[in-house]
Amino acid sequence: MRVYPLEEPSSAISPDDLARRGILSWSVPEQEEARASLIASIKRDHSYVDEDFVELGPETPNLDAICAKFDREHFHSEDEVRFVVAGAGIFDVRDEADRWIRIEVSAGDLIVIPARMHHRFYLTETRQIRCMRLFANHDGWAPLYREAQAAG
Repeated sequence: MRVYPLEEPSSAISPDDLARRGILSWSVPEQEEARASLIASIKRDHSYVDEDFVELGPETPNLDAICAKFDREHFHSEDEVRFVVAGAGIFDVRDEADRWIRIEVSAGDLIVIPARMHHRFYLTETRQIRCMRLFANHDGWAPLYREAQAAG
């Protein structure tokens, strides 16, 4: 996982600094038993009760339309939890001063973006990612767009 202020790509933000902002992250072990144990622990500690998998790639029908739902600034009323099984992606999240922090995730990274934190998501140039998603419930996962808030 690579994390940096979007306006200063040569700078780095540590996992501890991310955690102070409420963004949690783990490097998930490749060994199946250790991986399952870590994910079970995260689910238990954070009350995530459901999981599924999502995969996006160049062959995904309507890929651009799907990506357009997430590349606009939004938040969710529940945590957004992603364990990257394969591929890579980019999350931009707003910091406390409303500046962007870029988080580049790849296989083995698990990230929790807390509920109500503004963010956006992009695929990398490879346009390929497979993730496990964890949910407290599916109801809070619909994106709520920032521009809709400003207009309301």
